[in-house]
Amino acid sequence: MLTRLFLLLIYCLILSLQSQAQAYEAGWVVRSNGDTLRGEIENNFWREPPTFIRFKPTPKSPSQLLQPRQLQAVRLNGGRYFRYEALPIDHAAETRAGHLPDGNHPDVRIDTLLAEVIVEGPATLLRVRRASTTHFLLRRSGQPILELTDRQYLKLDRNGERVLVNGNNYRAQLGLFFGDCPAASQVAHQQPYTTDGITAVVQAYNQQCSPAGQLGRSLLPLAEPRRRVSFQGGLLGGLRYNRVGSEAGPDGSCLTCHVHPYVGLYSELFMPGRNVALYSELTLSPYSYQDKLILANSTYVPVQGEAWLYTIHLGLRYYFALPHDRQWILGLGYESYNVFGRTEEVTGPSSTTLVRGTPQPSPVLFPQLSLGLRSRRWTMGLDGRMFTDSDSKLKVFGTDFVLRLGLAYRLGRNHDADAPKAVK
Repeated sequence: MLTRLFLLLIYCLILSLQSQAQAYEAGWVVRSNGDTLRGEIENNFWREPPTFIRFKPTPKSPSQLLQPRQLQAVRLNGGRYFRYEALPIDHAAETRAGHLPDGNHPDVRIDTLLAEVIVEGPATLLRVRRASTTHFLLRRSGQPILELTDRQYLKLDRNGERVLVNGNNYRAQLGLFFGDCPAASQVAHQQPYTTDGITAVVQAYNQQCSPAGQLGRSLLPLAEPRRRVSFQGGLLGGLRYNRVGSEAGPDGSCLTCHVHPYVGLYSELFMPGRNVALYSELTLSPYSYQDKLILANSTYVPVQGEAWLYTIHLGLRYYFALPHDRQWILGLGYESYNVFGRTEEVTGPSSTTLVRGTPQPSPVLFPQLSLGLRSRRWTMGLDGRMFTDSDSKLKVFGTDFVLRLGLAYRLGRNHDADAPKAVK
C-alpha cells in the first residue's frame, strides 16, 4: 500500500509541474538611488505596509528580496502603488475594545515605510493601515503633512464610571487643512471616515481650488486587494517517531518507540499580506506498539500490536521572507488522533484479561511546534508534540512525545496569480 501511495505522489507532482508557483505581476520599482527597474513583483495582497518586496527583472530570473529602505516606490501595473515616505504616525491611536487607553494621549512618531498612494495630485492622499486603525496622510503645497486617524479612548463620567469616547475629529482637521477652499470644507462635513470619503474631500480641492483645476490621479478603484485570502493545499509525507513511555509496556518503560512513514493532505488559508495562514492537515500512518495482558495470578504476557493511526492537525503558521522565493515557517497547533484497525499477537498462554494497557497517550496543553523551510512549492518541516500517560489529569507538559520530519508539495494553481492584464 505504501508503494502505491508513493507512486501516486510522484504522479501528482509531475502533473502539477506546469502551474505557477508564486503570484508575480508586471510592475516596476524605483531604487533608493533613483534607478527604475521594470519586471515582475510578487503580489502579497498587502493590508499593512509591505515589509519586503520580491522582484524579478524577467520571469525566469531568480527573485531579489528588497527591503523598504532600498526603495523609493513600488507599482504593480494592475493598480496598487506604494511610496517610501517619512510620515507622522500616531502610535497611541486605538479602536480595539480590549486595548483602549484611559484618556486621549497621542504618541506621534515619524515612521519611514511604504505608504499606499490613493490620490496623486496638488493634494495627495496616502494611506497606512495598522492592526487596529487606518491612518490617512494628506500633503499639499505650503502645508505640513496632516495625519488623520480613527481613535477611541475611555474617560470617567460624572458618576465615576468609564465611558467610551470617539476621539476622531477628522472633520475639524480637514476644515482647517482646506480652510482656503470652501468646496473641500463643505464636502468634509458630509463625508464619513472612509477611504472613499477622504478621497472625495481631496478631489474636491484638486478640482475646485488647486492651480491645475482638475482632479488628481486616483488609484482608489484599484487600492483594495482583489483577493483578501488565498487557499492552497497539497500532499505531504515523511517519517513519524512515536515515543510513548508507559508501565503497560512489557519492559515497564516504553509502550511504543518506533519510526513509521506517514502520508497525508494539507491546506493553508492565507490572510492578507500572505505572512500568516490557518493550517490544517490529515495524515495516515502505520502504528505498532507493545502491550500486555494482566493475568489473574498478577503476571502478564506480552502483546505485539499493529494498527493504523490517523491524525487531524489544526494551527497557525507564520512565514518569514528569505531571498530566492524562500521562507522560514514557524507553526503552532494542536493534533487530534485515533487508532483503528488494530490486530494483536499474544505471546504465551491465553488467559482471562483483567486489565489492559492502552496504546494511546493523552495530549497536553502545550501546543505542537513546527519549524520549516519553503522553497516555491516544496516545504521541508520538523515538528514535535508532547503527551502524557492516559491516566493523568490534563497537564501543560508531558514526558511522552512525537517527532516528525516531513516534506510537502503544493498542488494546483496559485489563485493569487490571476492578475489583471498589464496596463501600458
